[in-house]
Amino acid sequence: MFPNADRRKIRRSPNHIDIMFRGDTQMRDSFSSAGFRHMLRAGVSLGFMALPTVALAQDAPQADGAGLPDIVVTAQRRNERVQDVPISITAFGAEQLQARGITDISRLDKFTPGFNFGQSGLDQRPAIRGVRTENVAGNGDPTIGFYVDDIYQSRSVQAGQPFIDLQRVEVARGPQGTLFGRNTFGGAVSVVTAVPTKDFDYGGNFIAGNFNRFAGDGFINIPVSDTFGIRVAGSKERRDGYVKNIVVRNNDLFEKDSSFVRVTARYAPSDDLEVILRGNFWHEGGTGGQAFGYKPQGLLVDPTTGLRSLSGVLVPNVNTLPRDGIPDLNGFDLGTRVDPDPYTWQSQLPARTEIKQWAGSGQIRWQNDSIFVRSITSYQDFQYFSNSGSIVGTPVDETLQTRNSEAFSQEFQIGGAQSKPLQWIVGLYYFDDKIFDEFRSDRLNLNDGVNGGAFPTAVKVKSYAAYAQASYYVTEQLRLTGGGRYTIDKKDFDADNFNLVAGVPVRTSGLDASDKFKKFTWRLGADYFATPQNMLYANVSTGFRSGGFNGGAGTNPNIPATFQPETVTAYEIGSKNRFLNGMLQLNLAAFYNDFKDLQIQNQFLVNAVTLSAIRNAGAAYTYGLEADAIFKPVPELTLTATMSLMKSRYEEYVTGPPAGYSGSFLSLEGNRIPFTPKYKFTTGARYDLVIDGIGIIYPQIDAVFSGGYFNTDYNTVLDYQKAYQKLDLRLGWDSEDDRFGVELFVENVTDEAVKNRGVFGSQGLNANYEPPRFYGIRFRVRK
Repeated sequence: MFPNADRRKIRRSPNHIDIMFRGDTQMRDSFSSAGFRHMLRAGVSLGFMALPTVALAQDAPQADGAGLPDIVVTAQRRNERVQDVPISITAFGAEQLQARGITDISRLDKFTPGFNFGQSGLDQRPAIRGVRTENVAGNGDPTIGFYVDDIYQSRSVQAGQPFIDLQRVEVARGPQGTLFGRNTFGGAVSVVTAVPTKDFDYGGNFIAGNFNRFAGDGFINIPVSDTFGIRVAGSKERRDGYVKNIVVRNNDLFEKDSSFVRVTARYAPSDDLEVILRGNFWHEGGTGGQAFGYKPQGLLVDPTTGLRSLSGVLVPNVNTLPRDGIPDLNGFDLGTRVDPDPYTWQSQLPARTEIKQWAGSGQIRWQNDSIFVRSITSYQDFQYFSNSGSIVGTPVDETLQTRNSEAFSQEFQIGGAQSKPLQWIVGLYYFDDKIFDEFRSDRLNLNDGVNGGAFPTAVKVKSYAAYAQASYYVTEQLRLTGGGRYTIDKKDFDADNFNLVAGVPVRTSGLDASDKFKKFTWRLGADYFATPQNMLYANVSTGFRSGGFNGGAGTNPNIPATFQPETVTAYEIGSKNRFLNGMLQLNLAAFYNDFKDLQIQNQFLVNAVTLSAIRNAGAAYTYGLEADAIFKPVPELTLTATMSLMKSRYEEYVTGPPAGYSGSFLSLEGNRIPFTPKYKFTTGARYDLVIDGIGIIYPQIDAVFSGGYFNTDYNTVLDYQKAYQKLDLRLGWDSEDDRFGVELFVENVTDEAVKNRGVFGSQGLNANYEPPRFYGIRFRVRK
């Protein structure tokens, strides 16, 4: 996005960008299924029909300084132009990340088709093509794989680490079950950091903004010798909370205090051998954002009884505790009314959170003219603590969450050279993760002898996998691909339940279990190059996520002790194109995902404590159309646009009512999968005005237009996010020698409050909202 290759002629302007990649919404809520399918078929047909009409111009060489740069990726573990890779990928280089203000995963959804982002507290909950991150506890695995330098991150909170001194970030949509590591059920986000180069270099950014935000990041590259170099990068950010506590001062949510440092060493004694060692430390403090959402949305109430009912009427902005004696509906006192402002909260609870992570990795690559061999080794020690409690008034319950992970992984790869007609790769993967997850409840204001409970869980995960993929050129234009991966996940689960009686833990129950989950996943594909600049492709692939155990089954027989693996079969056809002598890039993809046994988070109320458990939801599907376009009609102007049209439905899904609502099991067949807007469009424009003796002055605009979506499987008015629009504006200056830059920015200009997480609890439905308007100034310096 925003390649700006031409203006780099007065900067560092390469002819193409080398980017390596490891595996790289209500148009109207009422439009019909048949109409949607017709639109989908028409859109794909139009994209494919365009090929022969424009392809005649593709054989001409691209004019110097006109057109878009090539992006080289390794989505199939070999160097290829992104336009030659037959999967849906959106890639951002270092300059594109900075131009869009993408400093972490939370802003990727503003520029990536088919990608949506949710959050509760510091838990990151990305969603791709109807696959969302719901369970973040130790008994489950992420559904969207998150990788840093090819290293799998097993806890969802780890996806929130800052983007500092990166080469690129890529989002691969759809299951990546063959060449990737673990749990790419819905897709993968891959972050690749910068490595030492042969030139001395340094650079940095400083940001000052609203909410007393002060942030700085920088790097220094030191070439020790012709074969050895070191690169050090780090960041520091402090910011006041943007969700204001109107009960207690200086207790605002989403206060931030973040530090990060990474050291990278690279040894390359020859063109055949490269060794890269990395080590980093990440610390994050502040108030956090309440694990289950901070904003009460209200209740659905039966007006004749005053009891909660999914078929009842909406009473907005009510929290059930404490009751204030004021009638809320037909004389019923339902609780306490709360401030409707989405960026306020009311609680005496002293909110706090902390993250610590130490990580190290080593990569060795050797190659000759025939084969390459690669080893990837990593170790991570991750620690996370947060608290949450009653949203209104004096805290009755405070919940403390600890979520730790100690992980080791080893991967070996061997593959063929970049030659036709056969290209191949074989790999082995091992992953060992020791997870400790504790949910602790302290009943602060009650004096009944039982003052809380503790629910520690220890999970040991060992995963083994072997994979292989090969591509064969039947002709110069036709390529066939096949691949498979066999995975064995072994899980040992030990959960205990304690009551705290007079401060002494008394074990009441527990659950010890173990199991193996085995699965073969595969991919078959065919690609046809109509011209060197126009490709058609079709893929069928599968993905799976292993099952697990519910610790709450030890206290409640209604909670299932186990849940089974979930699977997906994904079908995709697409087209990747360059038109108009390379000035226009247009990529299209149509997909259909068939889900079985989806693992869905449910909640259960046990002894005044809300427990979560996972059920398998039966069958579901999503299908849709995506488009991604970049147009550079003149060297100074870059236009971008993405489109996603999607439909999702549960086909088989029976579950109990949400927490706090009585009743029997419900059928949610026909409900929409959360975080699947029927439409989502993004647009962007940037104009680089080159002024001799001054440099470059650029205005930039980015906009998002999204349809409405639900935040829970129950599809209620409480958890619905209506259609919305967002706008970002930037105005900057870069010096002629590219050493200095200044930028003014405003993100979310209209201060749109977008609900991106909702969960039912004992006190109602609590929600989380995307950040409000951020604005500030950024200073940049570069050697």
